[in-house]
Amino acid sequence: MVNLEFYAVCLPGLEDIVEAEIKNWFPTFETKAEHGGITVMAPLAPGLSMNQVLKTPTRILLRVARFTCRDFPKLYNKIADITWADLIDMNCTMEVHASATRSRLKIKTRIEETCKDAWATAQRTSGVKKPKEKIPPAQRPGQLDLYVRLMDNLCTLSLDTSGERLHKRGSRQLIGEAPLRESLAAALVQVMRRHSTDPSPVELVDPMMGSGTFLLESLVNHQVVREREFAFQNFTTQADPVSDQAQPQPVIDSVIGFEVDSKTFKTARENLKPVKAKTQLFAVDFFTAQKLPGPKRRWLIANPPWGERLKIKEPLNEYYAKLFLACERVARPELSCFLLPAKSGRLELPHNWKVLEKRRLSNGGISVIAYVFQRSGPLA
Repeated sequence: MVNLEFYAVCLPGLEDIVEAEIKNWFPTFETKAEHGGITVMAPLAPGLSMNQVLKTPTRILLRVARFTCRDFPKLYNKIADITWADLIDMNCTMEVHASATRSRLKIKTRIEETCKDAWATAQRTSGVKKPKEKIPPAQRPGQLDLYVRLMDNLCTLSLDTSGERLHKRGSRQLIGEAPLRESLAAALVQVMRRHSTDPSPVELVDPMMGSGTFLLESLVNHQVVREREFAFQNFTTQADPVSDQAQPQPVIDSVIGFEVDSKTFKTARENLKPVKAKTQLFAVDFFTAQKLPGPKRRWLIANPPWGERLKIKEPLNEYYAKLFLACERVARPELSCFLLPAKSGRLELPHNWKVLEKRRLSNGGISVIAYVFQRSGPLA
């Protein structure tokens, strides 16, 4: 089988996590980490199936062509001459997204219009006729997105094989006030796993679970996504079938979540209904929660307020210091991961906690740091 070039787009700072996940599901794929993504060399059908199993990328692009281009006629001709019918359904509508850096072709709208005109020509050449009557929504052809990137007069054409961003799994139907993307949540759970060599089961605690994203992602990261549509369904070649994997070690066999807001608590409860693992949800303020029974091996993961959408009256570092102490008192976690704004300042940790990792990211345009802490001492 001939290898094609895919590109798994991801949040900068998570490239190593995404590459490791690709290798876990597809050990034979050739991968190369770059800023903001992973280049993957793979046959078409197995490559398309990455959409169904990877939990950490944003989307999967397929590189269609790469050529030098300094004028609009060449751009038009190159796109019109591609044998698109070998790859996709020619009845599809095509949306074009252009970017240009240090290129002679600078006007984004004109680049996009030129590409759309070329696609229309390719459709006519293949025999596609414009319908004379309006087509009912259920019978309309699918839509594909073409990304056109011009840099130093080198043009790269990439087809989106995902459709909606991959953080939309189809399993979490409801969201809270300050939602966390599933792809980032899944990545942080995988970051924690890197620091564990003990295979025994773990209970995961989220002291401020919101809509339950961390808890849900920790339980489904080994499962195939089956509850949504993908753009590759408009391709002439379909993705290879894939099966669920065994739970990664250590197995997260139970989860506990706390949420003080009653409306958000109901949202989390609905989102977590389908999971089969043991789930305990408490509609209480974590700062006043009772100590969890032990001894029990526990991890803790949290995305506490950053002082942006959800305001905090006191200085952030003071608020987080109180949160850390509450986590030690209630859960006594072996490992913990917190996603905090970079502006938090110096953090005061419980005396038996130490920093294992600091990972700088940008989330929603805000500079953040994912901290992984380890505690010493007996289990809770």
